[in-house]
Amino acid sequence: MHALLLPAWVALAFALGAIPFGVVIARLRGIDPRREGSGNPGATNVARLCGLPWGILTLACDLLKGTLPVWAALFLDPSALFHSAVALAAVSGHIKSPFLGFHGGKGVATTIGVLLPLGFWPLAGAVACCVAVIAATTYVSLGSLTLITSLVLFYPLAGRWDLLPLALILMVMLFWTHRANIHRLALGEEKSWRKRPAA
Repeated sequence: MHALLLPAWVALAFALGAIPFGVVIARLRGIDPRREGSGNPGATNVARLCGLPWGILTLACDLLKGTLPVWAALFLDPSALFHSAVALAAVSGHIKSPFLGFHGGKGVATTIGVLLPLGFWPLAGAVACCVAVIAATTYVSLGSLTLITSLVLFYPLAGRWDLLPLALILMVMLFWTHRANIHRLALGEEKSWRKRPAA
C-alpha cells in the first residue's frame, strides 16, 4: 500500500496544482484573464485586471496548492526525492493545467508554496531579494527570476544541498515560462506591475 501511496500522492499534487484559481477568481469579476491583460492566469495579471485584493487572493490560493501537498508529503515519507517529486508535480500542474488545455500560469507563486515547507530561511532570503528587485524596477518578472536564481545560491549557503537539484530544475522551468518576459526585458518593453492594460 505504501508503494502505491507515494506515486498516487505525486499525481494528486499535480491535480491540485492544476486548479486554475486565477481563472476562477477573475471570473467572479466577469473577467477571463486568459483573454485580457497579459493573457496569463496568474496573480499578477488578476491584480492588474481585477484589483489588488483579487490578485492577493489568487496569490494565496496558488501558494496553498503548492504548500499543502508538500507539507503532507513530509509526513508520508522522509525521502528528499519524494518531496522534490511532489513539489515538481504541483508546479508542473500549474504550468500545464489539463483544465486549461495544458496551458497555465508561470509557476512563481506555486513554486514559493512548494518550497515553504522544505526550507524556510533560504526561501525567505530569496523572497527578500525578489521584493527588493520588484520595488526597485517595478518588474514582477525580473523579481521572479531573481528569486529562483538566488535560491540556487541560498540553499548551498544554508547547507541544504538536498534541495539544490529541485531548485535547479525549478529555475529551468521558470526561466522557460518567463522566456517572453526575458525577451521584453532585453528590449526594454516589459510592462510595469503598476500599469493597467488599456481598456
